[in-house]
Amino acid sequence: MTPKKFILAFLTNQHIDLALRRGCWGTKTGWTTTLELIQAIKRLATKLKASRCLWREFILQEAKTFVNSKSPKRGVFPNGAYHNSRTVHENFFARQSKDDRDSKLVTEDMPFLYELISSKLLNQIKKKPQESSNNDSEDDESTSIDSEDSDVDLAFNTEDASTVEPGRDHIRKVSKNRQETRAHMTAKTVCAMVSFGENRRANSMQLYNSVVFLACGVTERINSYLHYIGLTMSRKTALSALDRLGHQAKKRIAQKLSVSARKPLSPLLCIDNIDFEERVHFKSVEKTSHMFHGTWGYVHTLDPSLILEADPEEFSMNQFQKAIKDSVNLKISPTMFLPTFEEESHFCNAIKSQIAQVMMSYIATTDNPKSSIPLEPPSIDQIRAQKPDIEMFELMLASDNCAEGIGEILTDIIKQTNLTPDKFFSQLQIVDGDLGTLQNMECLRGQRKPSGHKEDSLGNIFMLLGASHTLWNIAQAIYLKHFGNNKTQDDLGAWRTLQALGLPSEKPAAKNNFTLMLTSIQKIHEVTLIHCLLLVMGIPQTSLPNEKIKLKAKSINHVINLCYDRFFGCTQLKKAKTFNSPKLFNLMTRLRDFATIVEADQSMKAGVVDC
Repeated sequence: MTPKKFILAFLTNQHIDLALRRGCWGTKTGWTTTLELIQAIKRLATKLKASRCLWREFILQEAKTFVNSKSPKRGVFPNGAYHNSRTVHENFFARQSKDDRDSKLVTEDMPFLYELISSKLLNQIKKKPQESSNNDSEDDESTSIDSEDSDVDLAFNTEDASTVEPGRDHIRKVSKNRQETRAHMTAKTVCAMVSFGENRRANSMQLYNSVVFLACGVTERINSYLHYIGLTMSRKTALSALDRLGHQAKKRIAQKLSVSARKPLSPLLCIDNIDFEERVHFKSVEKTSHMFHGTWGYVHTLDPSLILEADPEEFSMNQFQKAIKDSVNLKISPTMFLPTFEEESHFCNAIKSQIAQVMMSYIATTDNPKSSIPLEPPSIDQIRAQKPDIEMFELMLASDNCAEGIGEILTDIIKQTNLTPDKFFSQLQIVDGDLGTLQNMECLRGQRKPSGHKEDSLGNIFMLLGASHTLWNIAQAIYLKHFGNNKTQDDLGAWRTLQALGLPSEKPAAKNNFTLMLTSIQKIHEVTLIHCLLLVMGIPQTSLPNEKIKLKAKSINHVINLCYDRFFGCTQLKKAKTFNSPKLFNLMTRLRDFATIVEADQSMKAGVVDC
């Protein structure tokens, strides 16, 4: 008897004594020694080159068996992996639902394939530390999962995190986490593509991607290719899913603005105009480009806790009409617009926090950031941060650029709410819009006066300027005031700072480019604060230090207070006004004005909840 026959007989013979001896080989108790035996057979079977090929073929066949044995369950969700576009629900696109589907795919449906792909992707970052430390001076691009065009942004919590610059170990740890995340996403996506290729009804990722890609503007030609390789569903399926989601959205809009839901205070209606062009590249008599003027908007239901203690009668139509009537005789005095002592104190802390942000970002560091001036100003009447309750209106092909368009928008909104005009105009309705929308609403209201019908008088509509639109108008006025004239070389307006930063300075940012305008204001404000800090610290102002200066928290606070007193103090502002040259006074005025814009912008973003 050969050794192979003896081992084979020992493993396959059904005699009770032999079965008892090998009974623990496949259990957790005996697996260690079983693995040692398998490894010994592997070493013996892979000594020669030809035998190694045979061993790989054997392992490949076993891997194929494992991969083929695991697949997503067949059937309709939740009993299977199939999602019908005609019955899909909005919860399907929620982040938690997507994470649950992904977790089930990689842990239950296709764990072997997922682990196999992840192991290959993470092969380079699992090397021994000494191997990677030998290459610290050189960038090994071939072993990096991050591509050249992916910027590594290190995000810090300004309240808890240290302001000291991150060291090499911290950067390497963050980079490793990014690589592991990318490897997980790649392996998960490949598993979903394979399951879809095997069974076209295992379509959770593909249905999700097809709707998202359609919303992001992916063309039908590109989507066809993505569908071919298993990343998306067809465009027809995506449109079917959107149609289903649209019907669900209409029902939710009707529920949000139902008679019972509008008490004690009706949800806010937020509207704004939108212009988009259908461009035809090869024009003809029948086919030309068209510009569509429409309006988009949403219903914003307030947090019930904000009005929980309020008297419902305060939101009634009678109280609203009484307040409008009393406002006619209201005497307006300048003292109403002057800040109180508490407001002045808060604005002082807000400016110091801006100086501290610039100080810690560009100039200095400290080992004890909690003892320095806070990087965030104290809160005022802070409300709890939570995901806003918002429902989008269907796009309306009516513009709010004229009084007639406002009337068409109100008619369209009433139609979407399934309310009668009498019921809609019976409750106080706050509408949030820009200044032009407000003026057109007042114009339409004036055209319909006098009217004894509430649906014609628009007496229940109260137009409210949104926070962003208010900041938009005020910021533009302040920006234009300080921009200056770039055609005059002795002009030292804000345009010269933009020019020094290498940014476009020929003309101010257009009013419709709200983001660019605020970004320019913030950059001008930050670089001016850097100049002031370097001046106070006595550091040459030719350029920033190559490395941040390490200071004690007490010293940093002293520098910030000196900078505030020198460039923001009321006494210094009055003193600068008496100088023959207006340069310093203009600089200090611009600092205070831009500080209000930056603070308003940061306050609107504070506590933002990821939707």
